[in-house]
Amino acid sequence: MDRWLCAALLGYALSFSFSKPLAIEQWLVAATLVALIAWQFQSIRRYATFIGCVLCGIGWGSGNAYLHQSAQILPANFGKTLSVEVAITGITQVRDKFWRVEGEVVQLNGAALPAKLFRNPSIRLNWYEPPADAVSPPQAGTVWRFQARLKHPQGIRNDGSFLYHRYLVSRGIHALGSIRSGHYVHGEPSYRQRLFNQLNTYREQFQQFGILLALTLGDRQALSPEQWLTYQRTGLAHLIAISGLHLSLVAGGILLFSRRFSARLGRSRSRRERHNSWVAGTVLALLAACAYAWLAGFATATLRAFAMFSVVMLHKYYALHTPPSRVLLRAAAVVVVVEPMALLQPGFWLSVGAVATILLMHWRWPVIRGRWHAIRALWRLEVVLTLALWPLTALWFGGLPVLAPLTNMVMVPIIAMWVLPVSLLALLVFSLQQDTVAVWLFRLAEWPLNLTEPTLEAIARSPWQWLPDHLSGSMSWLAVLLIAWLLPWRNRWKVVASTVFIAGLLITRQLQALDTAVNFYVLDVDQGSAIVVAQGNRALLIDTGADWELGGNMAERAILPFLRHHKLVPDLAFVSHTDNDHKGGATAIRAIFPHVRWYGSGQGAPCAAGQSGIWGKVRWSALHPREVTENVNNDDSCVLLLEVNGTRILIPGDISKRAERQLLAHAADVRADILVLAHHGSNSSSEDYFLRAVQPYIAVASRGRNNAYGMVAEPVRKRLRDMDVKLVDTAVGGQVNIALSKSGWQVIQPWAATHRAWFDADN
Repeated sequence: MDRWLCAALLGYALSFSFSKPLAIEQWLVAATLVALIAWQFQSIRRYATFIGCVLCGIGWGSGNAYLHQSAQILPANFGKTLSVEVAITGITQVRDKFWRVEGEVVQLNGAALPAKLFRNPSIRLNWYEPPADAVSPPQAGTVWRFQARLKHPQGIRNDGSFLYHRYLVSRGIHALGSIRSGHYVHGEPSYRQRLFNQLNTYREQFQQFGILLALTLGDRQALSPEQWLTYQRTGLAHLIAISGLHLSLVAGGILLFSRRFSARLGRSRSRRERHNSWVAGTVLALLAACAYAWLAGFATATLRAFAMFSVVMLHKYYALHTPPSRVLLRAAAVVVVVEPMALLQPGFWLSVGAVATILLMHWRWPVIRGRWHAIRALWRLEVVLTLALWPLTALWFGGLPVLAPLTNMVMVPIIAMWVLPVSLLALLVFSLQQDTVAVWLFRLAEWPLNLTEPTLEAIARSPWQWLPDHLSGSMSWLAVLLIAWLLPWRNRWKVVASTVFIAGLLITRQLQALDTAVNFYVLDVDQGSAIVVAQGNRALLIDTGADWELGGNMAERAILPFLRHHKLVPDLAFVSHTDNDHKGGATAIRAIFPHVRWYGSGQGAPCAAGQSGIWGKVRWSALHPREVTENVNNDDSCVLLLEVNGTRILIPGDISKRAERQLLAHAADVRADILVLAHHGSNSSSEDYFLRAVQPYIAVASRGRNNAYGMVAEPVRKRLRDMDVKLVDTAVGGQVNIALSKSGWQVIQPWAATHRAWFDADN
């Protein structure tokens, strides 16, 4: 059976490589054809069965992709303020002047949605500056009616960035939005919401409230950014997200308790024969794990962990003597059935990778015996897990905490044996309305966390213990190294493989440094501007995206990850003008790269017409403004012209028609092969005569899909069409790459739907 299960999982994985989900008619025709062949020709029945299982896996993956896309809200509803009735499904995230609400759409503009196969579309709404007189935020289990402006479920798409659109697909979220106003309609808060409200009244009494809340209710909104960074940089982030480890601890505690309890009941032989403690304990353990998963709101990670744990417990319950590798295979299959979009979730791969590593250790390595065997075994486990998950950690978290084995060896027992059980006991007491005792228990639970927090913070702040991904090597090299050390080879061959790894890494870096090719990147930074020009391992930056009043900026979200991904170090930067969407990330970039030489917007040297310079193979010239300014206004934007191997690129910032006319009046040479549209494609710029003076072959628009300004304006699009100028848009396809060489230039959007699977298509 397991071989057919492997075939089905193979087909399921293949369905995620399709550019669009397989149509049901295509799948039925293929399945019918395979069935007929298997029935007609018995000699190839085994192969036909294999193909049939693959098709079943493809059908499952494609079918769920079709269901997700069929539940999408019609595009005509986006960009408008509509009346949306939402059944709140999750605990609202509350921050200063900001609420985030998630739920299912019940009605849209007063009309009920068409019936779906499973459920209504899910939606995530942000409420900025909610009313001060509101008694409480929207509660899980209630229904609210909002006036909200709906947006496409889209995120930025760049090399190295967090792919938000994939996260939305994996969570089944079909629309985003901003709330203008809202009011309660009906319904009562869920039991989980009431527990949260009860706990939240004591928030100020606990120093580690965010961690306690994450461990008990699976809600991490109370974690401060500093706490989250500390646990991530020390390799402990998995401990504050309810996972298979936490569910296993709860179930293991129940099994141990039931065995001890039944041992006392079964003193006599007759009682032991009548009562099977293992059967009762297994059922109780499953119920306890299910209750814990329910407390966490059956979040994606929790549901995945419960599904895998249930498979293991059922094998134990029915005494199925199955190799652990097959149990893992079946558990993964159940997860795929329960969470069809699991392959898009990093947690799925981390969970499967961790379990597979543990199984491999038990298969190939001897059991540690002797003095301190438990500590030595735990140390070996932590070191091997850190190394085995190194590629995935570098890919998704941007680096590797060097001291992760040590911090895990210390903190895993503390949280597993102290913090988690005492916190759950305190939550149980809370549910019995014994608040005084529960508060005392929570304080007892957080006591070891308070003691270890200063040490963890010091470790997290130490730059030497965080190995960035650009220093740890590419994914392929890391995979080769790990395979070499995990395979049962002789040690000398492992040393040879490590030597080859280090030599290959050094050679690759040297080749990149000697590479003289120039690449021009227009990053997808939503409604803003950020451009990177790369040559070898050096970079030139133009604009830095926006920052936000509530925290965060596009430099941290897009530009710095892009530079790390391509192993680039900037040494020259321009800021066209002082608007937030161009200047916002400058401070964050300065903090990481203090040696960068800046031009424009008061960041360093001024930017004015007449300035020029050479950076590698790139010659840059400033064409505007005519006088030295701080580039405060749109029409004072620093207009740059780049020349590379005979190719000219014009970057006009946010200038309007007035500044365009000034450029032409002063006979500025604005001819260019590539034009980055002024002001993100606004109709206030890009007049017909200016475009004819530039004579571009392509125009690039750097803008957000959900921008409220209607950019790129239709008149601008028409002018470009009339001049037969191709428009390339970061909002439709993501990051734009332009390779510049002596033979010409080539444009590609690596994250566009034409180069990616269906879940990367524009939503």
